[in-house]
Amino acid sequence: MAMTACFAGPVFNILIGLGMGFSTLSSITGEADTQVTPTASTIVGIVFNVINTAMLIIAGVFVNKGRIPKSYGYAAVTLYVVYVVTCVWLTLA
Repeated sequence: MAMTACFAGPVFNILIGLGMGFSTLSSITGEADTQVTPTASTIVGIVFNVINTAMLIIAGVFVNKGRIPKSYGYAAVTLYVVYVVTCVWLTLA
């Protein structure tokens, strides 16, 4: 049940949040289509998320046969620090 909540909660929030937001925008503007342009920090976040997921799959599934080592935690924290520094740099540049 907890595993279901880990996935269902965020998915529900995204679907309802985006659905209500875009429905409200559509009713205000009267247009059915809305162009969304991702910012640089959004693209960086997606790229770092894909890198983290790939590292997790490689470390947990292929290298360690279903176990995630402690060293992966250090690598994930390092990746997060690099992500934060990159986002701050993009914001200030």
